[in-house]
Amino acid sequence: MRYIKLNPKRSLSCFFLLFSILFLNISCKYNSSPYADVTLQTLLAPYDKSKLTPVDVVILSGQSNMAGSGIPEEAKQYLSAEEYTQISNGIDGVTIFTCNDYVALKGNCVFSPYSNVNFKNGSFGDLFGPEVGFALECKKAGRSLVLIKYSAGGMPMNHFLEDNDISRVMKGYILNCLLELVNKGYYPNIQAFCWMQGENDCDLFNANNYYNKECLLINSVRKSFNEKLLFIDARVTDWDLVDPDGHQDIVNKAKEKIAQEERLCYLIDSTGLKKNQFNIGHYDTPSTIELGRRFAREFLAHSEAGK
Repeated sequence: MRYIKLNPKRSLSCFFLLFSILFLNISCKYNSSPYADVTLQTLLAPYDKSKLTPVDVVILSGQSNMAGSGIPEEAKQYLSAEEYTQISNGIDGVTIFTCNDYVALKGNCVFSPYSNVNFKNGSFGDLFGPEVGFALECKKAGRSLVLIKYSAGGMPMNHFLEDNDISRVMKGYILNCLLELVNKGYYPNIQAFCWMQGENDCDLFNANNYYNKECLLINSVRKSFNEKLLFIDARVTDWDLVDPDGHQDIVNKAKEKIAQEERLCYLIDSTGLKKNQFNIGHYDTPSTIELGRRFAREFLAHSEAGK
C-alpha cells in the first residue's frame, strides 16, 4: 500500500475520493458521508500491530482560536531563549499534521506539511496556535507524541458535526493522517481531543443547544477513535466584547456540566487569557501560548486514564 502525500492544492472532493478508493474501497459521494462506519479500529485491522511502533496522538480542534493568531516575532518576548530556539527549529519529539479549514471564508483548506511543531502551524502558515505551548509542555515532561490539528475559523458547532458523526471533512482528514502514520511505521493511539470552540454558538438558539451538540461530538470522536479518549474543553471568554447580546454564559455552563458529569471530560480555565487588541475575537500571542500550555497540563495530568 503506497504512501499518500498531502497536497495543499488538491480539492477536497478529490482528496476524499482518493482516500476512499485506495484505502476504504467504498464509494465517495459528497452528498453522503463515506466515513460513517469507519473507525480507527477498522482502519488498522489489516495491519500487523507487532510490526509497528506505538505512538500517542492528540487531536486539537476548534475554530479560529485553535487555528491561532500568535505572531512568531512577538513570541520572543514571552518564551525563554531555549524555548524560542526549540520552536524555531521544530520541537524534537512532537510532530504535527495541520489543516486550517477556511472553506466558508476563503473557499479552501490550508494544509501544513507533517513536521516537528514550529511557528508555522497556524492560520495560513504565518501565525501559530496553541500547539506551540502544548508542544513545549510535553517536551518539558519528556513526552513524545503526534498532534493532528483540524481547525475551522469562524465556524459554529454544526460545522464539526454531521449525521450523528463528526463532519466528513474533519474525519476524513484525521483518518488520512492516521494512515500516513501507519505508512511511516507507527501504530497510532489517540489519547485526547482538545476543543477550543463555542464563540460562534453564543446566539441564544445555538447556546441553548450547545450541551446536546457537544455530547454528540464527544460520543462521535470516541466511537471513531478511542472509547477512553480524554475530552479536554476550554471556556469561551470575552465574547461579549464582540457580541454584547451573546450568551457565552450558557455555552460555558454547558461545558461545565459536561466536565462535571461525563467520564474523562475536563475543562480548562481561560481566566487571564487576553484577546488581541486588533481583533478582539482572537487571543493575543502570550495567551495563545498559555492556552496550549493549559491544554497540555490537563492532558499530562490525566493521560494515563486514556490508555
